[in-house]
Amino acid sequence: MEILINAVGGFVVEVGKFVCKCIYPKIENIVRFSSKIENLRDEMEKITKSRDYIKGKAEKAEGEGYKPKPDAIKWIEDVSELENEWETMQESIAKAKRRKYKFCPNCSLRSEVCTQVQNIRDQLCSLKEVRENFGFNLMVCIIGVFGTGGVGKTTLVKNLNNELLKTDVSSSKLSFGVVVWVTMPKPPIDIKNVQAQIVSRLNLKVDKEESVESISSKIYQRLKQEESFLLILDDVWEAINLDHIGVPKPEDPARSKQMKTYTEMKVYTLDEDESWQLFVKNAGDIANIEQIQPFAKEIAKECDGLPLAITVIGTSVIKWSFDSLESPDIELSSEQRTKHVKKRRGDIRSCFLYSSLYLAAMSTDDLIHYWWAEVFLSEHDTYEEAYNRGITMIESLVENI
Repeated sequence: MEILINAVGGFVVEVGKFVCKCIYPKIENIVRFSSKIENLRDEMEKITKSRDYIKGKAEKAEGEGYKPKPDAIKWIEDVSELENEWETMQESIAKAKRRKYKFCPNCSLRSEVCTQVQNIRDQLCSLKEVRENFGFNLMVCIIGVFGTGGVGKTTLVKNLNNELLKTDVSSSKLSFGVVVWVTMPKPPIDIKNVQAQIVSRLNLKVDKEESVESISSKIYQRLKQEESFLLILDDVWEAINLDHIGVPKPEDPARSKQMKTYTEMKVYTLDEDESWQLFVKNAGDIANIEQIQPFAKEIAKECDGLPLAITVIGTSVIKWSFDSLESPDIELSSEQRTKHVKKRRGDIRSCFLYSSLYLAAMSTDDLIHYWWAEVFLSEHDTYEEAYNRGITMIESLVENI
């Protein structure tokens, strides 16, 4: 009998614990409803203030040319969504605070609202964790610039480098304590080669016999003295470990696995219209001459939108034509041609360069007259002979250019 009583007693105790475990939270939600709401309100005010501070800091940095980290942007958006969710609950909270009867609270509504409050609290705790993880450095620190060879990646970063070097640091929005340019060696990467370029820019004293580790330590200590620095790595073919070189870098799980960059920027090829404009800029107005333009456009099109190819071809098309100019075979004896060929070759090139200055503004007669006056057609010729030679040269130029 005693055994039975003990068993029943133990069962009652366990059931009591279970019932209390289920009922107590609900009772607590009803009794401590107001204090739970006010505590959460305080927490929401704190996180929204933090959101506003970070948002303002990010917007200011964007105005200075920096790019906020993706996780910082998402955090700001998530806090705003949580704030909206909290605001939509205010009417339900107000109703739950009212008493259903004179002394009796609306238990079911309070319980429902407290469930929503707990959900918001869980999200808030998660957002606080995220905020701590991405730290105080909200801006992108490593940018990878990629694209087809000859598309202009090096030109782009060179322009940035030159602008920063000539800008007064104190007045610049994009201010860096030091800017370092490194041309990367082809794989396999020679770490000492990279370090040597950085050491030279930083004016560090390093012995040739020092180890990579020793040089890395010196570079690290020097760069840590700067509040900010810019390191430009040009012509990167494979991932490089910045720790081995001695470059301080922030850690962030959001970086891409391949090149360990925070963000990547692709440099695209030029469209057909942009390609033609660049071609004309390099070739000169001669590319727009009616007889030349169709061929020039075909050449520009074949460059496939690559600025480097367009620039090289644009500048070399006319140079090739100039280099290939031959003296016209005018009425001179074999001996005279041998004697004067070098002089006359120079003459026709001079005629070409002269005419390029006044290409669209001068008649043929005037052009020949000026050539003669400039002694391009020989000062000993009669004007009639000079004129005939001039006509021959023009025909040669039209044929060769």
